[in-house]
Amino acid sequence: MWLWLLALILLFILCVLVLMPLNLEVYYRHRGQDNHLSLVISTWFGVKYHFLSPGRRPIPVLRLRAGMKGTQDPAPEKEKRSPPGGPVRTYLRLITYFRLGKRFWPALEFLLHRTELRRLEWRTLVGLPDAAYTGMAVGGLWSLKGMVLSILYRLISKTSTLPEVAVVPHFTGPSFGLLIHCIFTIRIGHIMVTAIKIALVFIRDALWKALPLNRLLKG
Repeated sequence: MWLWLLALILLFILCVLVLMPLNLEVYYRHRGQDNHLSLVISTWFGVKYHFLSPGRRPIPVLRLRAGMKGTQDPAPEKEKRSPPGGPVRTYLRLITYFRLGKRFWPALEFLLHRTELRRLEWRTLVGLPDAAYTGMAVGGLWSLKGMVLSILYRLISKTSTLPEVAVVPHFTGPSFGLLIHCIFTIRIGHIMVTAIKIALVFIRDALWKALPLNRLLKG
């Protein structure tokens, strides 16, 4: 009797976890020296977690001091030589990452198709010293945003809301501002299924490497 009751409780908890939505809210604002980034994850029952608290976060700047005391010349630095096969090694590493991403893409595509975009606000302020260049930059930004959004909305859920996009020209002088505010909703059950799919890819690769036929082909 107690075992059946425990099994029903565990099944109920599992069903709640599978159906529970996970809301991911990203807010970023940049204007001059003002940088504000906030990441919030929330779900049912008022559970909310802030990764970055709201506030002004200036970009860190590294300052170097010149005119050090002392007249000693700095020790000569050894000539740095790139290791042999550096570009080839980088190319092979990129090929490996590409193949890995290709194997994982069906699982990631499954998750993206079930990700609902509840809000997307993307506003940009741009200004250059010349008004003609400002107009060209505005047109280029509109083209870039259209391309990015068309790719994004092909991947995510069809029930996603329409974006709020704007490119504001600033003809009186150089200026740049950026505002991105988006809210995604993903169910924990879909994340679990995606994790299982990725784990199956690792298991399949491990079994393929352990097969005697694969060793014979390599030998």
